[in-house]
Amino acid sequence: MNDLVVAPIELEEATDSVAGSGALFHRDLSMLGHVNVKLDVHLGNAEVSVDRLFSMAKGETLVLDASLDAPVILQLDGKPIARGQLLAVGDHFGLKITEIL
Repeated sequence: MNDLVVAPIELEEATDSVAGSGALFHRDLSMLGHVNVKLDVHLGNAEVSVDRLFSMAKGETLVLDASLDAPVILQLDGKPIARGQLLAVGDHFGLKITEIL
C-alpha cells in the first residue's frame, strides 16, 4: 500500500500593521475604473394584499412607509451603500449623498 506523507508547514503570524489596518487588500482601483455598475435608489416599501395588487388601476396612489423627508437608500447589488436626499436635477431626479454606509 502507498503511504501518504504530509509535510508540516509554518504559517507567518499577522503583524499589528496588517491586523489593524481593516482592509484585506490595498484599494488600487485603477484597473476597475472603466467598469460600470448599476445603482438603485430605494424610496420605501408598501404592503398590499394580492386582491388589492391585482385590482390596482392606472392613476391610483400607493402609499409608501417612508415620510417625505426620510432619507432614501442608495444600493449596489441590493446592498445599502449610502443614504441621501432626493432632489430635482433639471427634469430628472437626483440624489444628494448625505451618508456613506
